[in-house]
Amino acid sequence: MINAEFLKAIEDKKYVNVTFFSRKDRAVVTKKFVPIDYGPSKKEKVPTDRYHFYSTDEAEGFHTVSVLPENLQSIEILYEHFDPAQYVTWTPIVWSLKRNWGKYS
Repeated sequence: MINAEFLKAIEDKKYVNVTFFSRKDRAVVTKKFVPIDYGPSKKEKVPTDRYHFYSTDEAEGFHTVSVLPENLQSIEILYEHFDPAQYVTWTPIVWSLKRNWGKYS
């Protein structure tokens, strides 16, 4: 079952704080993200469903962070809204989860 806070944050276009086990950091971390989608990762050899976020506060700029459901500890919806136009820069736009993001749906 997909995390309800994740679905609500996509619907409301709100940033989230996500607490998860990071393989990169080898620790549990909390980071601010834009919720993007839930589904298989095209970058992984095994297309396991996972939560996809955009990291916005990294020195290297925007990039996708994918979190396996078993590594997700919590999602907190923040009050701050995001504009999909800032992050959705690819075509065609294909989502696993339906949303009402205007031309970014």
